[in-house]
Amino acid sequence: MTIRTHTRHKLLLDEGLPRKEAYPQANNFHNLKHIVHDIGRGGAKDKDVYVIANKEKRLVVVFNTKDFRPLISPESVSVISLSTNLTDKRVDLKLCKMLRSLKPSETKGHLITITNNNTNITKP
Repeated sequence: MTIRTHTRHKLLLDEGLPRKEAYPQANNFHNLKHIVHDIGRGGAKDKDVYVIANKEKRLVVVFNTKDFRPLISPESVSVISLSTNLTDKRVDLKLCKMLRSLKPSETKGHLITITNNNTNITKP
């Protein structure tokens, strides 16, 4: 019998997202920090948010894919882009499901898009 271990991912929520408490399951099973409420960097430029995420080795969770896509490189952390059509409850469930199946190689240099219909992991 194979024992499956739980990987506790580190995530950084961008300024446009609600506080980490809006995602109770993800917050319980993973290490979530919010750029404003936990790090105190409200108004930080996207590039600065990405620098902080890389320094702390945190996947970045955002709504604004187009601003973060050019920043992704093979050695940098992956970006999780959420559809604005998702409720907080749905984000919580879909985020946890995606993180459970995330391969170690997908934590760097990938764009992970989560919508109501699917989850897509690509190398930009």
